[in-house]
Amino acid sequence: MKENTGLKKIKLPILPYGEGSMSIRENGKVMYRKSIGNPKRTRVVYGSSPKECISKMRQLEQELLEMPSSSKLTLTEAMNKWLYTTKQNKLKPQSYQRLESTIRNQIEPSKIGSMRYQLLDSEEIQSVIQDLIRNRYSYSTIKKTYDALNDFYRYASIKDKFSNPMLLVTAPTKNNVKVEAKQIEFFEQEDIEKFIMECGVRHNTGTMKYRYGYAIAANIYLGMRIGELLALRWKDIDFEKNTIYVCKTLIECANPKYDKSQPNAMREHGIKKTIYSIQNSTKMSKNRYVPMNTRAKQLLLKHLEVSEYKEEDDFVISTRNRRTSTIKNISDTIRQIEIAADTQVQSYGTHILRHTCASLYFRKNVPIVTIAKILGHSVEVCEKTYIHFVEEQMKEAASQIDVIEV
Repeated sequence: MKENTGLKKIKLPILPYGEGSMSIRENGKVMYRKSIGNPKRTRVVYGSSPKECISKMRQLEQELLEMPSSSKLTLTEAMNKWLYTTKQNKLKPQSYQRLESTIRNQIEPSKIGSMRYQLLDSEEIQSVIQDLIRNRYSYSTIKKTYDALNDFYRYASIKDKFSNPMLLVTAPTKNNVKVEAKQIEFFEQEDIEKFIMECGVRHNTGTMKYRYGYAIAANIYLGMRIGELLALRWKDIDFEKNTIYVCKTLIECANPKYDKSQPNAMREHGIKKTIYSIQNSTKMSKNRYVPMNTRAKQLLLKHLEVSEYKEEDDFVISTRNRRTSTIKNISDTIRQIEIAADTQVQSYGTHILRHTCASLYFRKNVPIVTIAKILGHSVEVCEKTYIHFVEEQMKEAASQIDVIEV
């Protein structure tokens, strides 16, 4: 038992793992937090003593168990329950995380998130879609929200036998969603040279300042997604044919075992907020060959030379314990390199290298179909993402047919 030095000398019990936590409020009351219910949510009760709080929490748990039907659930509660019990085993980790994020960021904060899901009508749901459009969310975000609601109500209306309100909800269209294209950041040639030079810096001992520096620099000319680069093994690189086979990606997901209400307990048990796994397909589920130009090949060969692990099945970007690194680690490294190299663009994100690669291709007037294949995009997505480069190409094309009157 530990003694509190607040307004009242109340001894708080050290609760077993999974039983929540207690603390003393400024008014002397005991606060008890615990994740209960299905799906689990953090509930809080207050009392004058730990014993009273435990009694109240048990009563609350019993009430949740005795709830006569799911009709009392809010839309957020019902969708979370559907997510955990129905969708979890059907979706890839990355897809599961996206759906969970949609519920947490778009459904829960909305005006229908706290309303009973069986009592909602199509007009109320439609108004939420319209709010997202008015607030200038991206088409992708709005479409994911609509799809999540549509998928959930299709399931729930059949299971609980009520009319599906989504049948009268109009899906968003790209014509209705007007969002200004984001200006992407990329390195100009001067920044490229500064960045690559810094990647190759060594300590006085001869060891590399950045363990993965050369491999990171090579991605300026490869344009791979960071997850694809982290999943890359030496056997995927053909130095004779100057190609890289991209067939896997590292995905980052929220750890379902992590209880954010008990950070100390999570730390003690070694349970992290995020988990990583190798997915046997790329983001677009289209494996591809990425060409290596001379400079990319030279940088990867330099990286191979200084790498500790060089076997075919070893990761190109390998940690000291022979595992692949993490997205955050690479992002932090890119930030350190940009600061040390004093690049004009200080993006601190992993996409800066991919965008730089795209800029090099566009500036050389490479056809967009080819660029899309190299980057693993559809042509449509490539045009949308790099609209500013497309417009530059169009202006350049127009200048080629200028007629100068004498």
